Amino acid sequence: MTLNRGNGRRTLLIAVVVLLTTAGAGYGLPAGDVHSGAIAVAQAAGTAPRPLEPRYQPVQEEPPGWYNASYMFGMTRSVAQSTLSIGVKAPLFLLTVPCDIVLLPFAAIGGLFG
Repeated sequence: MTLNRGNGRRTLLIAVVVLLTTAGAGYGLPAGDVHSGAIAVAQAAGTAPRPLEPRYQPVQEEPPGWYNASYMFGMTRSVAQSTLSIGVKAPLFLLTVPCDIVLLPFAAIGGLFG
């Protein structure tokens, strides 16, 4: 294999990246040299410890709406959520989608009262 100018630079770049990522033991702080001054200053304010509180107030659940959309495309939804195989679902969709479209006005009115 011949090295051209691009391969030489790529090899040098890979070597530098490997060298920088693996040479960590001599350049960092020793394991025992931890400065805990910031922790001591943060706790030295003289405030009494208090129970933990959430950062946000929980949102109350909204009451259920007055309109029920479960009747709309109910046949198609039940076929889609069923455990039938895809080969059985496809022909059933050809039957249920037109039926749901025909019954859509009645399902929309039924959602007001159901």
